[in-house]
Amino acid sequence: MKLCNQVALITGAGNGIGRGIAQILAKEGATVIIATIVKEEGEQTVSDICKEGGNAYFIQTDVSSEKSIIDMTKKVNEQFGTIHTLVNNAGITVFKSIEEATIEDWNKVINTNLRGMYFVTKHALPLLKQNKKSSIINISSNHSKCTIADSEMYTATKTGINGMTRAMAISLGKYGIRVNAICPGFTNTSHHQQWIREQGAPEEIEKKVLDLHAADRICTPADIGKLALYLASDDSEMMTGSELLIDGGATSYLFHTTFESDEILTKTTDF
Repeated sequence: MKLCNQVALITGAGNGIGRGIAQILAKEGATVIIATIVKEEGEQTVSDICKEGGNAYFIQTDVSSEKSIIDMTKKVNEQFGTIHTLVNNAGITVFKSIEEATIEDWNKVINTNLRGMYFVTKHALPLLKQNKKSSIINISSNHSKCTIADSEMYTATKTGINGMTRAMAISLGKYGIRVNAICPGFTNTSHHQQWIREQGAPEEIEKKVLDLHAADRICTPADIGKLALYLASDDSEMMTGSELLIDGGATSYLFHTTFESDEILTKTTDF
């Protein structure tokens, strides 16, 4: 196993992409720390991983609160004394027009997606430096490459994550810490499935979503987990400061004619 005897801290790992990453890393031997805000989701993820023979540990964490982050990293230090891989996955999606968006919306998105990533890294850094080499994986989005209307707040955070990834790679390389970003697109999570069900014609919308992709399907959390495994392992030892796009080719198109407007796309939480 590629991550045997290693410790991986994954924020927002109670569901969706974070959960998929946690499951893949656990299968490869890592003890995974599920740092997520919803207790029931975190405990369920731990239970499922342990049932499959993996090792997992839940710490309730709100990445928008520096106090919560500090408390979480103290617990990790007490329990494990080190972190080999940090996955900054926790994030939220708020799509509103510039006219509708409030300062509360702005603060919520920025504090969770961007500031949260920065301060989790800051407070996990002493534990990452315990090893000769460690890996930080920041979960960004294909919105950092090209985007749609009414996504200014979300896009700002994801583009900021990519820029911060490059800076962190330079700052932390001297400690043997590599820093890379993964940029997913549509991903088949429970949030995505709920969004499909809520549409007036779910089968038609699902087909239109698939038609946006050069591949004949959208990503699964496991697809992103496999890429995270690569970045966590020695297989990627010469990769740092990179942004890896994984979206089935959706971003490759010059333009799309599948949807008459961007409006329908602004309601999904996994793009």
